[in-house]
Amino acid sequence: MESLDRSKAVIELGKRIVVGLTLGDDVTAQWMAHLVAEKISAAEDASETARDSAVAECVDVILKLWAHRYTLPPYMRPLRELNPLLRTLNSLGVNEADELRFFSHPPSREELEGATEDEKMLFEFAIGIDHAARELIRCALSVAAERSVNVVKPWLEEVVKGGLEATVEMRVSRFVAEGLLKRQKEANKQAMLNRADRLESFAKVALSLASEMRETLPQDTEEVDD
Repeated sequence: MESLDRSKAVIELGKRIVVGLTLGDDVTAQWMAHLVAEKISAAEDASETARDSAVAECVDVILKLWAHRYTLPPYMRPLRELNPLLRTLNSLGVNEADELRFFSHPPSREELEGATEDEKMLFEFAIGIDHAARELIRCALSVAAERSVNVVKPWLEEVVKGGLEATVEMRVSRFVAEGLLKRQKEANKQAMLNRADRLESFAKVALSLASEMRETLPQDTEEVDD
């Protein structure tokens, strides 16, 4: 028999799923919503002698539906509010396991052997941009997805209590939460000023490089007729 707290959490999650399934006119989804709602009512209204069996049956149906949630139409899928953020992360190739986006690790002294001082400076600048890009991406995505994460937070609470699998959604939610907490923690601190200085420095160098690129373009040699 499932623990009482876990069963309650799973049933509460089932209620949320039912609401989502009733969206639109999908006949199969409507049927599933009716089935789950019926199982929930049976579990909550069962007599004391039949309650354990009714709750177990209800939980089993909800768990099976949760396991196949990705097969539901996108507009009624649980935790669908995280989809835009998830798609953006996938398109950017952001991997929390990697410290850098474009470098597996900073080049070692041996790897830089033979490089000129100017080349070393440019390599260091490239790594600095890599760090800055990741920081900007994390900050932008965290702020943009703050509302979505707040919407799905009650879902995730029930998921955790019920011991259900939601690895992807939990990682995405944590990505946003950590970014927001970091931003709030560093507000009004020297670390934020230092980061702003670095970004401004990179911006100036980027403008300088853009100017040099324009200078390398061939000049317009077309003569104008008198």
